[in-house]
Amino acid sequence: MSEKFHNILEINNIYASYSASLHKLEYVLKDLSLTMKPGECLGLVGKSGSGKTTLANLITGFIKPISGKILFRGQEVQDLSLRQRIRQFNCGIQMVFQDPYSSFNPKMTIGKQLMEPLLIRKSLSESEIETKARHMLEQVGLSADYFLRYPHQLSGGQLQRVALGCALIVEPCLLIADEPVSSLDVSVQAQVLDLIIDLRKEFKFSCLFISHDLAVIYHLCDTIAVLNQGSIVEQGNVEKVFRNPQNLYTKQLISDAGYSFSK
Repeated sequence: MSEKFHNILEINNIYASYSASLHKLEYVLKDLSLTMKPGECLGLVGKSGSGKTTLANLITGFIKPISGKILFRGQEVQDLSLRQRIRQFNCGIQMVFQDPYSSFNPKMTIGKQLMEPLLIRKSLSESEIETKARHMLEQVGLSADYFLRYPHQLSGGQLQRVALGCALIVEPCLLIADEPVSSLDVSVQAQVLDLIIDLRKEFKFSCLFISHDLAVIYHLCDTIAVLNQGSIVEQGNVEKVFRNPQNLYTKQLISDAGYSFSK
């Protein structure tokens, strides 16, 4: 990770809309600004429809904003060509999604799917890539025999472990995790969250963790940004925001959660 940039991610005054009409734009995101430092784990929290996934799609370049700037490692994402965005997404930014089953090709073994991101880059021999993929399987807590299994032979929690492995095998600077544990059983959620904590220590990546679950954000993240109706209404250190929220919407979210937040 380059030390040239103070922030790995800068989002400045972004507006985004899915409206097809130019006469009446209904903004999904409105004047949104956000920054992330290298190594930071930022929790983006908000109710369904608040714009969380839209923001993730903007950062990866899947969609473009109406106005505003998004800089990843100092470079404007929206100025990149399609080929440059694909290269950036393959190397610098990776995503893990809510539904692990939809992330995998059912006809490919787990091992082949772990190898695929490195095979695309063509920077290592196939034997070197296989060795690295087998090691990654161990790093996400799965035994060697999973290498030859198919996705339907794994549980949701096991597949999400593999999804993390597929994302991290290219050693990205930024991992975007979009509700990665919300579809899992509570006991499995805790295991996957603990794995993410361990992987962060090992790989030193920044993490934008998207969730509607405040308890998950509190357990995992260093900082929090609260999204309401397309705008960031509060941002800061997790401990400080949860113990002394300043925004009425944040206060209501914490009250509705019904948790006692103490690390």
